[in-house]
Amino acid sequence: MARRSAPPSLNARQAEALGWDLQEIAIELTVHCNLRCAMCSVWQGRKHGASGELARDLLAQARALGASSFVPCGGECFMREDFTELLQHADRLGFERSEVVTNGLLVEAQLEKLAELRSVHLHVSLDGPPEVHDALRGQGVYARALSAVEAAVRLGVPTGLSGVLMRPTLDTVEHLVDLHAELGLRELSLQPYQPEIDGQDRDPSRWLFEPAQRARVMDRLAEIRAYARERGVKIYTESVLDHVPAYLFDGLRPIPPGGCFMPSRFVLIDIDGDVYPCFFMREDVMGNVVRGDRLEAIWHDEMHTALQMLALSSRCPGCLAACSDIATFDACELERSP
Repeated sequence: MARRSAPPSLNARQAEALGWDLQEIAIELTVHCNLRCAMCSVWQGRKHGASGELARDLLAQARALGASSFVPCGGECFMREDFTELLQHADRLGFERSEVVTNGLLVEAQLEKLAELRSVHLHVSLDGPPEVHDALRGQGVYARALSAVEAAVRLGVPTGLSGVLMRPTLDTVEHLVDLHAELGLRELSLQPYQPEIDGQDRDPSRWLFEPAQRARVMDRLAEIRAYARERGVKIYTESVLDHVPAYLFDGLRPIPPGGCFMPSRFVLIDIDGDVYPCFFMREDVMGNVVRGDRLEAIWHDEMHTALQMLALSSRCPGCLAACSDIATFDACELERSP
């Protein structure tokens, strides 16, 4: 860490954030997946992460540090036979939210158990109407995912949709808005396509836009926002949509004005047990839980504090995803509102 230059002075809120309790833990439980989506190569990892015993212990450690939100991630977490048991464990520990992103195909068999858990919130990935979704994820996948969404709604499991903004999906996003309105779903999450998930050996150009399409993308984003408001649908990531054109066309990764607070409230355990302050700050490993490092020792140690300072002083890599510092982007948008 000695190579880092001294950060500028922090304001009062930034300085306070250096001492915040942990609020959210993300654990990459698996990179197995039951689908082979055209725009994704994550499934090629084909392995599980922390053992059930270690995952349960990590949840307990995080809860002791104040965490109230659990984000299981990686591939399709329902590929793990113990995944529902881990959600039950998080619920018993007192986690207020377990944010489960899923393709929906393995959910229905678990829904009755999930409905008993007050903390579970489902986010089902849907790319558009059947012809769009199935072209990307496989024949018949749309119908099965929608069936899972409808079943979750009937059982009272809080459910929303997650969509990716890319060339094949941009013109049909209103379909997701309509589903939200008609089914009474929770927040709709929209984020731009991330070339990283396509792997290093594949060409992501078919998912991206040509430079001449910039004006069209900007117009579509405005149309989508207006349509969602008209239908009374909340877009969880609305405050970052203004940054999407610069992200897609200029390669700019935004940081909220005033710095990013994610490393001050969040920790990620990756598939190998390495500990990071967020999904995108991967240059420095803060520890490894497989080797026995404890979250209590990592949280607010010198390396963690240094990485917090980088983010708070707007010197982190920046990012644009549903896991970005949406709360700070939201607050900044409210400040700009008349």
